Amino acid sequence: MSPRRAPALLASATAVAWLALTTGYGAAAATTGVDLGGEPLPSKASTSPETPTALAPGLWRTTLSPSYPQYFSYQRRINGSRVHIGVLGAPQGDSSDSIRVLAGVATEGSSDLTGCGDESDNAESSVPEAVIGARVVVGGEDGSTGETCRDAGTVQIQVNRGYASPTTDLPYVIKVVEEAPSSGTGEEKADDAPSYDRPEAGRSEPLKGAASFDQAPEIDAQDGPATVSTTIPEGSEQLWRIPLTWGDLPVVRVDVTAAKDEEAFAYSGPNLTLHLVDPMRGRLVHADSEAEDSPTGQYLAESADRDPTVLVGSGFPVRQVDDRLPGDYWVSLAVSPRPETDERKAVAVPVRLTVAISHHGGSAPTYDGVVVSQDKKTSLDGYSPDRPFLVGEDTFAAVASGSPVGGDGWFSTRHWAGLGLAAASVACLGAGLVRLRAVRSSSRPRR
Repeated sequence: MSPRRAPALLASATAVAWLALTTGYGAAAATTGVDLGGEPLPSKASTSPETPTALAPGLWRTTLSPSYPQYFSYQRRINGSRVHIGVLGAPQGDSSDSIRVLAGVATEGSSDLTGCGDESDNAESSVPEAVIGARVVVGGEDGSTGETCRDAGTVQIQVNRGYASPTTDLPYVIKVVEEAPSSGTGEEKADDAPSYDRPEAGRSEPLKGAASFDQAPEIDAQDGPATVSTTIPEGSEQLWRIPLTWGDLPVVRVDVTAAKDEEAFAYSGPNLTLHLVDPMRGRLVHADSEAEDSPTGQYLAESADRDPTVLVGSGFPVRQVDDRLPGDYWVSLAVSPRPETDERKAVAVPVRLTVAISHHGGSAPTYDGVVVSQDKKTSLDGYSPDRPFLVGEDTFAAVASGSPVGGDGWFSTRHWAGLGLAAASVACLGAGLVRLRAVRSSSRPRR
């Protein structure tokens, strides 16, 4: 072997090694469109209900095939708790997709599980690439079913593709958070159609959203409506983060600037869809149909025959009775890709996004002063009534959006993976410089 080739080969080998260590991170970022976050499952997701994969509290990422459901189990840590389970997927194809999560518990004398929650979410027909998410609450039910679901030590979970017929794998995350027992909030009733005031768009500040849940920028609207502006390229999705607490009701308005190309966008244009994603990664939106509000619309040229495109959607009150938890919520705004049959150039859609938060007092539950393990033998360290959510193994938090899997520090697995990719790039650059110097040295005339 030539001595000059050794440094280059060594640098290349270093780069390959780093890439091997960071393949999971790179593959996730390259295939999902939106970075869903989470840590990789410690073991492969089971496709057999007899041998489910055990889950710990936290946010875990994996992939769901078109054909086979996946099965998990969760061992309750807190006696009498409510177990929140959420799933969020990033569809890879342009056809209809869906994600569904079901939870149940075994009961003595029955071979069938007692159902403790079942929810699905379907991709938007106009923007099928946007994220989809659903969540259930085990132990939040009334009556004997609720008691059965709260008493069980083991929760069985199934995740599947609902009633869709997809042909591609679905990258997704599954999140588990355990909520301590509480005395509730009185006679409140769930509100499936909350009333809201449509916010007015104010003076905007530029703030581009992110294609990553972890990196989504924050919009602070606690002290009044906040308006930001950005452009969203066709075929992409942007996310913003809005922290909410008990009693908050978020409302989002999107004003879409009219297209300048009157010929190309006179009658049709890219579709837009607006949603919120809650701390458990469930996707949600409510629009007042009587007010003719809609969370979907198109990017069109100005016309005297129609009003400008405005999208409006709200969340639901952050209340225990509505199965909504405090923490980070995300605004999701997605634009459909340019059709392959369309010969025009792809465009970036200019928008102004306004977030308003209504406040409703008296909606915070009163949590027990002390909680005990499922077997009732020990009290749990780290718990306090102002930190009632078990978001990671032995980790309690005031809100449900934290997921400190792998430690609380910045150097999580994902950040190590990012550093790995950076190191690989540096190694490749170094290898190139070494090789270039070797070539220049060999090409110089000898004296």
